[in-house]
Amino acid sequence: MEHETESSASLPAKSHELYESLWASPSLFTFASVVVGVLADSDRGHELAWWIYFAGWIPLLMAVFSLVSGRKPAKPAAQIGMWVLVLIGVAQGLFNSDGWPI
Repeated sequence: MEHETESSASLPAKSHELYESLWASPSLFTFASVVVGVLADSDRGHELAWWIYFAGWIPLLMAVFSLVSGRKPAKPAAQIGMWVLVLIGVAQGLFNSDGWPI
């Protein structure tokens, strides 16, 4: 029984760490988007790069949820991730605008 109590007690800390780590996910999406955009030699590949980039904006839904629930990220990854999204979006617009999917 003690083992169950220990693991359930550490669960909130793990979920909090996951919550904080998710804020850095835009950087991963933008990195993947740039790699696909650079390696793609077709409009279809550039379109895929844009869709990967758009997936990086999903943490904005987390931001809305956080504001509603009163939680704010403790790490600066939220601000850094959003700046990375904006800067990479500008770069993608300049270099891969031919693959714009919409």
